[in-house]
Amino acid sequence: MARSHKDKIVRALKKEPHEKASYAKLARALGDDWTVEKVQAKVRELEADDDTPICVVRGGVQYFGCETGKKPGLYKEVRRGVERRWGKDNSMRNIAVEHTSRTSAKGSGKWTQPDLVARVNRRADAKPEIVFLAIEVEQPGGFDVVSVYQAYEFGRGADFSWVFYTGPKCTGPTWRQVEVAARDLGVGIVHAARPTAPAAWDTVIDAKIRDRTSDEQADFFHRSGLSAASFAGGS
Repeated sequence: MARSHKDKIVRALKKEPHEKASYAKLARALGDDWTVEKVQAKVRELEADDDTPICVVRGGVQYFGCETGKKPGLYKEVRRGVERRWGKDNSMRNIAVEHTSRTSAKGSGKWTQPDLVARVNRRADAKPEIVFLAIEVEQPGGFDVVSVYQAYEFGRGADFSWVFYTGPKCTGPTWRQVEVAARDLGVGIVHAARPTAPAAWDTVIDAKIRDRTSDEQADFFHRSGLSAASFAGGS
């Protein structure tokens, strides 16, 4: 059976570093029948489909899906979106985000560290003003009520726990389960339909500040492979 254009593009992108390629490189990989213009047209068509994890990014096109798990490219785009747009849209300053999904020590157990950790300044009258956000990132098809419980567990010792999920909007019975759990636990939910378009992200449920001790925060940093000094700079 002949492969569809979508399958051919996904197959080609999977062979590239971070599953990302320029239009010209993708055209060469797809064969003589493909021009740069044809690739651009097909990618725009695929990007318009929320069920297809292909996005136009700076420098070309990137595939964000994977059968076996999430990829660094997805974390990178969500991290960039939090720093450059979402945090500022939510009254945060001096935003610095670290990728922590692969930082736990071997044998430390499940659900030990979040995908991303953000250090932000809130309004000057907020107490505490400097807070740490534990962020779970879910790719299309990977978001359900378990994501909420994971985010809550990952976030022990952080000030806020969040889930950013990509792809189609969660609806129906799955969403009702998610909403009840998120509101009970104080976990925030952001629908980042297109990870490369943070201006369109929808903060569906706001996170509630968590009670924590300094020892719990120290344990959170240890599990995440971080310290307060890890967050130099910020936007």
